[in-house]
Amino acid sequence: MKNSIRRFILHTLFTLLPFFAFVAFYVISDPFHVIHPITKTADGRDSVIAGNNAGFTSVETFLAHDKELHYNSFIFGSSISKMYKADYWKPYLDDTASILHFDASSETLDGIINKMQFLNDHGSQIKNALIIMEERMLHRHVDNNNILYVQHPATTKYSKWVDFHTIFFNAFRNLKLIGNVVKNMPVELIIDNEIPNRIGYINEDFYPTIDSLIANDPSKFFTPERLGGRQHYIKPQADNPAIDEEVEAKLLKIKNILLKNNTNYIIIVPPDNSRLQLMAEDLWIMKSIFGEEHVHDFSGMEKYVGNEKYFYDNNAHLISSQCKVLLDSAFKEESIATMRNPYYEYKK
Repeated sequence: MKNSIRRFILHTLFTLLPFFAFVAFYVISDPFHVIHPITKTADGRDSVIAGNNAGFTSVETFLAHDKELHYNSFIFGSSISKMYKADYWKPYLDDTASILHFDASSETLDGIINKMQFLNDHGSQIKNALIIMEERMLHRHVDNNNILYVQHPATTKYSKWVDFHTIFFNAFRNLKLIGNVVKNMPVELIIDNEIPNRIGYINEDFYPTIDSLIANDPSKFFTPERLGGRQHYIKPQADNPAIDEEVEAKLLKIKNILLKNNTNYIIIVPPDNSRLQLMAEDLWIMKSIFGEEHVHDFSGMEKYVGNEKYFYDNNAHLISSQCKVLLDSAFKEESIATMRNPYYEYKK
């Protein structure tokens, strides 16, 4: 009997050995940088490896550096917010500002709420907030089943660590799924073989070579081939207002957190290279909730819609210099329509 049990155990272990080996390989290789994202730099500073899930990277950056840097100023938004550089915002803040990009890919209103509550739970005051809130965000829903968008377990009660890692492990063993994820990622910038430079403790990415081309010889970046692949059906406005009772309740939650923190905040609704001017009803609700002086709507600006020479790619990522134009315009309360593009006149 004992020999039978022993043989059964050995047989089971032998059968499971490939599985254990695969798990070990996943843990050691950590292809998505979600198991051991913290590394040490040459000067001994904790640094976070930029992984596939931008929201996870944001939270891990906060956890790695907050004790040292005492973050109190946050840039919230989707990947569209990444090019609103800390240095662009810093002149409008006082000397105590410690800035962190606290973004996530395809960020949602729920994601912003969860991140703000997470900060408060950690005892961090949101002294300053820059919120980039594109029209699409108003009706975008949380996707906690996708490795690009699942929220960090520390920021949401709906995602536990086991569930979180199960999603990534399942993706790792499903090559077809990984292929679909990569296929749906905005890869246009990667074609130029430029891995973004990164200011780790600010969680800020930037493309020095591409930005230099756009500034000095934009025709080398905005080639006919690139622009030819960006044909859009221009839809100047949404069919229906984006803000219903549910969305309004989420906006009110954000406003209440900002009030609780006595936050100095500004909201920018950015332009989109294909569509979607914020409807008048939506803009009125946003201004009534947050205050007219805090909401700056640049969506649907004729200067930008359909003009691919202001965008890095086909996914509404506005070039960095124009992010600065919008930010300066919002703080100075100037009309973007009257402002000349300071960066370049495109050379045909």
